[in-house]
Amino acid sequence: MEESNETFEYVYDFYGPSASWFAIYIGATSIFSVISNIFFTILTLSSSKLRQNVANWFLVGLSISDQLHYLSHVVDAYAIYTGSINNRYWCSVAGAFVLITATCSFGFPAIIAADRYYKISTISQSSGL
Repeated sequence: MEESNETFEYVYDFYGPSASWFAIYIGATSIFSVISNIFFTILTLSSSKLRQNVANWFLVGLSISDQLHYLSHVVDAYAIYTGSINNRYWCSVAGAFVLITATCSFGFPAIIAADRYYKISTISQSSGL
């Protein structure tokens, strides 16, 4: 199956020099997110009060999965900045990492919500009035 020249022109326009501003934006926001998640993980692990709460471990897991996801976006930004029709290797690698890490990153809020629902629904009812 042969692709048309329009497809290659679109890929070049998106991943070529015209999208370098977008790559810089993705890289900057991704690096900020990675640094803030590292800060949160260090803060949680260094405080004994925060480590005692079991629900915080779900947040640490979310933070670690977000770190991996946004690190893959840093690779994605590099791929967009340097990619071209002849150099699509980093685009495919970055796309694979973004898809793999997104499932972990987006799955954690559902696990946290399920845990909190379970804690609320299993509270013993007092035999009041």
